[in-house]
Amino acid sequence: MVLDSAWLLTQEQQDLPTVKPNASLNVKFDPQTTKLTWDCRENASSGECVLIHKEKGPIKKKVKDSECQCTFQDYSLHGGVTLTVEVHVNQRRLSEMLVYTNPGREGTAAQNFSCVIYDADFMNCSWAKGRAAPDDVQYFLYIRSKKRIERECPRYLKDSGTHVGCHLQDLSGLTSYNYFLVNGTSQETGIQFFDSVLLLKEIEQYNPPDNITVQCNESHCLIRWEKPRTRQPWPNREFQYQLDIQRRRDTTSGRSQLIVVFGDSGNRYNFPKPGSKAKHTVKIRTADARKAHWGAWSQPVEFGSEETGSSLVHIYVLVVLGTLVCGLTLGCLFKR
Repeated sequence: MVLDSAWLLTQEQQDLPTVKPNASLNVKFDPQTTKLTWDCRENASSGECVLIHKEKGPIKKKVKDSECQCTFQDYSLHGGVTLTVEVHVNQRRLSEMLVYTNPGREGTAAQNFSCVIYDADFMNCSWAKGRAAPDDVQYFLYIRSKKRIERECPRYLKDSGTHVGCHLQDLSGLTSYNYFLVNGTSQETGIQFFDSVLLLKEIEQYNPPDNITVQCNESHCLIRWEKPRTRQPWPNREFQYQLDIQRRRDTTSGRSQLIVVFGDSGNRYNFPKPGSKAKHTVKIRTADARKAHWGAWSQPVEFGSEETGSSLVHIYVLVVLGTLVCGLTLGCLFKR
């Protein structure tokens, strides 16, 4: 939808002469392409476009000579934005403002929108019905990459027939950041849209690390692992790991040790070998190095030996049994 309405306002500047008071640039904004256009003027020289975002503040772009448009990168627009254009015509300044608002009835847009990438290859997005949305509302999700390639959700998740989520099995067309748009339709009223720009690295939930191994000597146990497979092959420094080390028979005692290890340490940890030689377990989970959004735990890996006292009991039992067997055997021989 291209916005061209009574929200257009012409502003005169006092420090420079202006053109005719009723002159208009006929500014238009296309939210789908984030392009701002206006009527070209003869002898127009350089100028400036400004997008004023409620969260990001003013975003400025220079306008070259003879250009009558500017394109902004993707920003969320559901909260509305204000756009201004300023150009110079014959050394006179002409400025015009346009206010873009979210069309539709207040409270009808999808809410609680979120997405998560898991197992490196899959993504789930979910949202809830707007608090003021009518019963017949239907929502649709569109995803646009920074290369301006757009696609609709291939597989919707439904609640009583209403789309409330999306499952994607092919993420090949997505880029580092992408624009997500949820719009809606209804026979009863206009539905507002919700949009968001998401960085894929920030919404990926990492799997546990691969190939966890433990090697023990007299003084310590060396725990090693490999970074998990992710959507993009990030270097080790982009990860952090949390190790949960417990004595095998104390898993419910609350005495586990939670240890954070950063990926630039070489994906290893030296655990001092306990004096009791008790058997332990270790499990590990992964997160981004800058954000402790932890993934699932790995399966526990056992290491160490059983308690020394337990081993002595086993030896004692074997000695007693051996003695009894020998005694019975000798008794049988003497009777003969």
